[in-house]
Amino acid sequence: MSRHDFAWSQTYAEWIDTKLSRSAFLRGALGIGAASLAFGGAAHRGIAHAEPSPLTSSRAAAGVDWGGLERRLGRPVTLASDPDYATAKQLFNTRFDSTAPTAVVRVTSATEVATAVAFAAEHDVVLAARAGGHSYVGASAATGAMIIDLRGLTGLTYRDGTAVVAPGLTLHQVYRELDKHGQTIPTGMCPMVGVAGLTLGGGLGFEARRYGLTCDRLVAATMVLPDGTTTEVSPTCRPELFWAVRGGGSHVGVVTSLTFRTCPATPKDVVELTFPGDLAAQVIAGWANWLRTAGRDQWADVSVDADGHGGLSCWLQLVSPARDGVRAAVELMTHTAKPLNVEYRSLSHLDAVAHLAGGTPPRAAFTCGSDVITELTADTIAAIVEAVTSHSRAGGTGWVQINALDGAVRDTGPTETAFPWRAHAALVEWGNYQPIPHERAAEWIAEAHSLVASASAGAYINYLESGDPLERYYAHNYAQFAAIRRAVDPANRIHTALTP
Repeated sequence: MSRHDFAWSQTYAEWIDTKLSRSAFLRGALGIGAASLAFGGAAHRGIAHAEPSPLTSSRAAAGVDWGGLERRLGRPVTLASDPDYATAKQLFNTRFDSTAPTAVVRVTSATEVATAVAFAAEHDVVLAARAGGHSYVGASAATGAMIIDLRGLTGLTYRDGTAVVAPGLTLHQVYRELDKHGQTIPTGMCPMVGVAGLTLGGGLGFEARRYGLTCDRLVAATMVLPDGTTTEVSPTCRPELFWAVRGGGSHVGVVTSLTFRTCPATPKDVVELTFPGDLAAQVIAGWANWLRTAGRDQWADVSVDADGHGGLSCWLQLVSPARDGVRAAVELMTHTAKPLNVEYRSLSHLDAVAHLAGGTPPRAAFTCGSDVITELTADTIAAIVEAVTSHSRAGGTGWVQINALDGAVRDTGPTETAFPWRAHAALVEWGNYQPIPHERAAEWIAEAHSLVASASAGAYINYLESGDPLERYYAHNYAQFAAIRRAVDPANRIHTALTP
């Protein structure tokens, strides 16, 4: 997504020009493994509260006595009639500013989460949880749903290689806290994304080839089920739910804590390479060939951007252990092509995370989708490039970003967790940022899906598209996941933008 190719609003133009490079902007805006259905995260913004509403039974809306919940919680519930409603329901994606949840319930403890969920069950209210608000389909501000805002649940404790993390933390907060102990977990790069949503959907990032998905480092969790009861989940306690929360999204309950097995936080070399757009197919093929022999401690992704005039730009990011970036880049270039430009940085782990994140972008409208590619054949690569090229010819300025699904991602079997994509070549993300209208963006993404259909096995649940069948995200794990969901949520009380 080339920053100079967009007719940005003044806010975006100023921000991009002063803060970010092209690649950093893309990472900061969406990240690798951006938001999940209900928990995808933006950093907690200070909300200007109006005077507390009276905790009386007069607080009724949509046939529900919200005053009753307020009395149980000891604080107001935000309704459409309240002055801070617009802010309380706000997500990162401005496309969902018009959504109208029935109520927004801010919680500060696991007990309050259980209270809110039990209230929803008693009154047959559909609910969705939010720990940030980067959901690609706006699930955590769904019209008609009660939103449980988890951003008040913060904190992280670390001991002997294990971290217990509250669901309200963003990736930046998790990185920062673990770095104090010289530790980390493999996650995405967008600093505002919530750790809970990323984990529940899988979690793909620049440490994935070495340490696997974020959900692969999860060893236990605590969650509130749709009936309001609380349970621990682990390999020995409710193992069916532990299976479901590792890649199944937030469809079976509201997570109130996550326990991870951490890994060392080590310095990184970051190399960014830019190539001529007309060599995009060659670069993608070369990148795929390089992955076959590259060590697991090497990671790279490749992006192709439409310039809106029929042309493309192509760029690649490489992350390697410190002092190995130059050697790795030279090896990579022997597979790809001669770059137009190379930028090299050697950074501490936390500085590398900050650089890859690219800063904090302002709110904006965007539309994205994905395909999981079984094998990157020459025909499939040609189809990917054609999808972006045709969009560019039509005046579009979207992008495609391709990430590997190899290395440690494949150490876990395709049925061992709800995340099914353990034997596939790559995750392809299609995206458009403002000012491309949502309708045009969605039309192009549908066309892109069609072009790669013969090679696509499905899609990534953290990159949801409204109205998709559940099978597209769960593949061979769908029957097992659906059975678990029926057992814990027979009334379909947890909101989903996916069709059964």
